[in-house]
Amino acid sequence: MELDGMSDDKPIHLERISWDAFELFLELTFGRYVDALVLLFSHLTICIGCMPAHIHSMSLQNSSISATSQLINLAIKYHVCSLFPFAFQQLTETPITKITHTHRELMGNKVFLNVVYVQAALDHHHQIMAAEEPRILMHLNDCDDPASCSKDWHATWWNGMGHFLLDGRNPQPYGDAVKHFKDMSFGCVSKGYKDLMFKILDEGAAFHHAEHC
Repeated sequence: MELDGMSDDKPIHLERISWDAFELFLELTFGRYVDALVLLFSHLTICIGCMPAHIHSMSLQNSSISATSQLINLAIKYHVCSLFPFAFQQLTETPITKITHTHRELMGNKVFLNVVYVQAALDHHHQIMAAEEPRILMHLNDCDDPASCSKDWHATWWNGMGHFLLDGRNPQPYGDAVKHFKDMSFGCVSKGYKDLMFKILDEGAAFHHAEHC
């Protein structure tokens, strides 16, 4: 007995799946959106138990704006609430000027307006982080010149994190900015003070706000 899909005479019938969803399936077949697609289909087939694992493994980092806009459209159309945040976060990292009228039609005006608001909030947060370096009132024992240590820390922060976060041509997300910042020269900043600052950068909830807004 010939199985569905083995020939053109025996196609696979996908009930409740729109052409948009199937078109996205064709685009994602070779790897880019496999997790997101499985999440969508697990929802449509009421395979709720399959969803958590795919939510945690999903990655949209290399997605195109068109595909992300389609995912937003599908998440809204099929009420896939678990998929929406991942696609929306990708949009918040996309320059507004790259979102075309076609993309806006796919995601809807309400979603687009919220993308604008969130990006404005994130930009403001980045400006605060760039201008206000974390400070410690007491220096460690290995610091021979506290005044120069604080001065060089302030200068390095502005020339490093300030540049990485606010670079108009290539702004860096917080995690990447910190990684590049740690490779800089810190002048008179003592090793103990620098290590303590790095610990604050790695653990500070206020700085990670940008990644969870």
